[in-house]
Amino acid sequence: MRDILSRLNKTNGIRGSMIVNRDGIVVASDFSDDIGETGVGAVASSILSALEGALKRIKMGRFARFIITGAENKVAMVDAGQTILLVLLNRDVNMGLVNLEIKDAAAAVREKSKM
Repeated sequence: MRDILSRLNKTNGIRGSMIVNRDGIVVASDFSDDIGETGVGAVASSILSALEGALKRIKMGRFARFIITGAENKVAMVDAGQTILLVLLNRDVNMGLVNLEIKDAAAAVREKSKM
């Protein structure tokens, strides 16, 4: 899985990425040392839980993708089957340019999880 993340992180505007299970446990990570992976995984699980509840209440179907834009960075959370692909992005990144790379990485994670 780390090879998928490493390839993804070579995309301009992506600062790091990780794969977490739905309980927030980190499966694989490729972040710089200044990111607290365990904390990020726990927060991702908490956000996912709230999102899934909200989507159900407003009848929008299953979670597919969620983007959070902060003052300094963006975070993309993408459904990757049994796991979530979390990608840390520069705030000014062109999402059109990175969306395809993120989509391909999520598909690769889904495929690898089936093995």
